[in-house]
Amino acid sequence: MDFNVIMYIFFGIVSIAGGVILVGAKHPIRGAMGLLTTMLALAAMYAQLHAHTIAVFQVIIYAGAVMVLIVYFIMLLDIKSEDYAKPFSKFFWFGAPLLLFAVFYFIFKLSMVIKSDGAFFATLNPSLVSPNAPEAFGGIKIFSKELLTKYLFAFEFVSTLLFAAIVAVIAIVQLDWKGKSNE
Repeated sequence: MDFNVIMYIFFGIVSIAGGVILVGAKHPIRGAMGLLTTMLALAAMYAQLHAHTIAVFQVIIYAGAVMVLIVYFIMLLDIKSEDYAKPFSKFFWFGAPLLLFAVFYFIFKLSMVIKSDGAFFATLNPSLVSPNAPEAFGGIKIFSKELLTKYLFAFEFVSTLLFAAIVAVIAIVQLDWKGKSNE
């Protein structure tokens, strides 16, 4: 089996584990760290697929900027609930058997693929470029051309929406919980 395929499967498992931590974490900071793990594992998977531009954007934008924003929001909430001292929520015992079944089913399917004749892994080999792929696949030139021509309105709309959200958060933080100004 090729080392790239092994690493792709490994980062896929790490990504799923980060998602499980995100959903199952009791404390919001632990959930944010699970989300960060998932985003970094996805960036590694993009790098394995030779989509280096998307991998770099995944790290810079999502794992960097968005995660910092999420952690700041969690810190601004200043949660002082005693429920976070408990290790599991009351729904843990309902979800744990379902999660365990899903993990065993995933391992069973993965073992079936690994035991197959190897044709599946030939399609996953990232050194084999699809004949339909552009010559500069994964590069910044094609990505930026598409982003700034075909998707320019959506790109600018999202940036304006994020700016409005930041202004709203600043306005909310300057008020205390009763609506009075902190000044």
